[in-house]
Amino acid sequence: MLNWSTIEAGDATAQVEANKRIASLAFENAKLEQRQTQPVEPEQPVQQLSDGGRLPQQTPQELPDPDPQAEAWAAKNTWFGKDRAMTFTAFEIHKDLVNEGFDPKSNDYYAEVDKRIKVDFSHKFAKGGDVEHSSKTNQLVASAQRSVKPGRNTVRLTSSQVAIAKKLGVPLEEYAKQIKLTEGA
Repeated sequence: MLNWSTIEAGDATAQVEANKRIASLAFENAKLEQRQTQPVEPEQPVQQLSDGGRLPQQTPQELPDPDPQAEAWAAKNTWFGKDRAMTFTAFEIHKDLVNEGFDPKSNDYYAEVDKRIKVDFSHKFAKGGDVEHSSKTNQLVASAQRSVKPGRNTVRLTSSQVAIAKKLGVPLEEYAKQIKLTEGA
């Protein structure tokens, strides 16, 4: 404890320790006083389920019938369910279109999905409109003359890249920086 002999002796370490102990006791005292002055909240009543809180005995065996138009679209787009990036992007496009007010059972909806997929994955579509399944890789070659353009370099993300960044929880700016680094490599 802090006493006059500690102060007169100039024992700084003992003074610091005593001040820490005083501060700790003051904090504990303030917490205790706060608990004593706060009203005690009554317990919240437990909500009962409408069926008395019981879970169903078994899971329903039947699922709703799939939309025939959706099945036809999936059959026409052979990449659906096989190409993960395109499939996940299609799901994100679906969410966007529903939020924009498109009716998922309309022909306009499917036309818009096709249009947006082709924009995001134009490199995967052959001239005929089908997804190109080729194993050849495109090799990019830089020209012999390079021009340095002053100003800001920007990276434009496709909606599929935005969807992927959101799924991963990565800020768009960071994702764009990584895209730029990989393109520069």
